[in-house]
Amino acid sequence: MDRRTLLKLIAASTGAGLVNAPALAVWQEQPALVPVSKAGFDDATVALITELCETVIPRTDTPGAKDAGVPPFFIGMIRECYDEQQQQLFEAGFADIEARSKTLYGKPFATLGTTQKNDLITAIDAEAIAFNKGESGQWKGEQFTGQPHYFTLMKQLIIFGFFSSKVGGTKVLRHADVPGGYYDIPYNKGDKAWTTVWPW
Repeated sequence: MDRRTLLKLIAASTGAGLVNAPALAVWQEQPALVPVSKAGFDDATVALITELCETVIPRTDTPGAKDAGVPPFFIGMIRECYDEQQQQLFEAGFADIEARSKTLYGKPFATLGTTQKNDLITAIDAEAIAFNKGESGQWKGEQFTGQPHYFTLMKQLIIFGFFSSKVGGTKVLRHADVPGGYYDIPYNKGDKAWTTVWPW
């Protein structure tokens, strides 16, 4: 029995709403999601996704999205964790970003300079915020009734992927293993149990 099947059985038998395997072993390597090569995206879209992730979280004095392995995570999550309409929304979003890039700069998004990428994504981000408030903009999204602007989903997934990665969790955030170290606490019959990991 593979681990995925086992986790489903555990969830079903215990009534657990969410069993997140990575949470069971901090920073332990986990099996890959749907491989990039089998996700159904062409090379140009994979390149766009890679540069989009790095534009949202670039390498500065701390690691960026590429350093944290966000692009393949992003691609795998789209195929494994979003419904069909949401996957279509992602795909329409990639096409929209590429079309805007070619209209504004005459070339694919992945080949733009850093300033051009930042300017385009900043404009789309502002549009997404306005769209989600009910304001009109370039993106209409008529075929995706009830869905947010595509960039909202993309940005959320990039941020989630980065800060749930080992790189993001240890080199950008402050990390402390839970439950932490072992503390020998003497027990006397009748003592009350501790509500924290260790007594203060």
